[in-house]
Amino acid sequence: MSLRLKITLWVIAGLMLILFFSFTFVYYMFIRVTTNGEVELLKEKARTLLLRDLPNHPEYWRNHSQLDEFLIPQEMLRYITPDSEVLYQIYSDEKLLRYSPAYINKETITTETARDGIFIFLRVPVFEQGHQVATLEIGRSLKKLGEYSNILISILLLTSAGTLIVALICGYLYTNVIFRPLHQLIGTMQNIEKSGSFRRIELPAKPTNDELTMLGATFNRMIDRLEETFEKQEKFIADASHELRTPLTIIESYASLLRRWAFRDDKLREEALEAIQSETAQLKVLTQNLLALTDTERENCEQSVTFDLLRLAEQTAASLRVTSGRTIEVRVSPEMKELHMSGNPPKIKQLLIILLDNALKYSKHDVIINIEDEDPNLVKLQIIDRGIGIAEKDLPHLFDRFYRADKARNRKLGGVGLGLAIAHNIVMKHQGTIELQSRAGEGTTAIIKLPKTCQ
Repeated sequence: MSLRLKITLWVIAGLMLILFFSFTFVYYMFIRVTTNGEVELLKEKARTLLLRDLPNHPEYWRNHSQLDEFLIPQEMLRYITPDSEVLYQIYSDEKLLRYSPAYINKETITTETARDGIFIFLRVPVFEQGHQVATLEIGRSLKKLGEYSNILISILLLTSAGTLIVALICGYLYTNVIFRPLHQLIGTMQNIEKSGSFRRIELPAKPTNDELTMLGATFNRMIDRLEETFEKQEKFIADASHELRTPLTIIESYASLLRRWAFRDDKLREEALEAIQSETAQLKVLTQNLLALTDTERENCEQSVTFDLLRLAEQTAASLRVTSGRTIEVRVSPEMKELHMSGNPPKIKQLLIILLDNALKYSKHDVIINIEDEDPNLVKLQIIDRGIGIAEKDLPHLFDRFYRADKARNRKLGGVGLGLAIAHNIVMKHQGTIELQSRAGEGTTAIIKLPKTCQ
């Protein structure tokens, strides 16, 4: 059973339940209000009759003309003795006589329902000198009320049937409108499954803010991101394959050369081994960078701890001074003795190493780390070099994986185009921003802004 049919049936069932209780209430109130009105009329008639001193005037019953003014069609008057015998009675409807008389000592109202109508009886005690001597019973046939109630039932049933038919038609048509975007979504997903290509849902020219339109828009955004991710993945695989193929080809060539000729030529053997070692180191760097990139994408702020960024920067700079033999200066304001923030210290250190390593590669001058506590919730780092710089056309692509502004020179220096991509991911995982400002021949400045609290 389709969801559309289920919703339609549930709506119809709910509507039937509402109509049943509503019409039951209407019928009950109609009968009750009408019956109460008739009872009040009977009470008023009983009070009038009791004022005529019925015990001392039996002639009223013998001479019906004196009571005829109180007797209307479909009514009955009874005078009942203490032994429940009918002493006097007059009537205009014989159907009322089939109900047995009853002697009571307090006012009572009885309603009887039969196939031929509704009958009500009012019984009130008759007193003489403070003692009850009889019971006055007034009965009335509510034949018209029964007819009206049958008409009311017919009207309610016809109204219910018409309402249900209209609701069924309207509900079916309305669910068609509601489920149209879902059918489009299902069809689009089935086409994607069959064709393997990315497709989107057609949205109305004037989109509304309803949930179904939002569902379609969200689906299209998801497809956009999946397509972008798929394209990046394809590019990443192609670039990674290219980067791996070059050293592997070189290693294979030199290994083949070793097998054929290098055993007899010491110089050639030394050259082959050196090339193999160099390319193996290149492969190792590439593999490590790929693993680092994957690990960085999985990181989040759940592993964050509080640490002193100033001390971490000084330790990193000191290590690179030793390994590179170059000058790396850490600049901070005189009053800054420490700068605490939350994050992943090893990843922040890796970020600094990547940016400092690039600065050292492409500059022969001193490298500067400038740290500013410019905002209560923000830390600003600048890695400044005065090296060869970067062309303006390359700046938007520097954080792409395997992108290198000068592929030949980068390969010669050992780069594989993953460092800045890793740095970018580290900054993003720490909810910060990174920007490169550079001009060819004027040096490069990497500007990183990190929140002090990683949430």
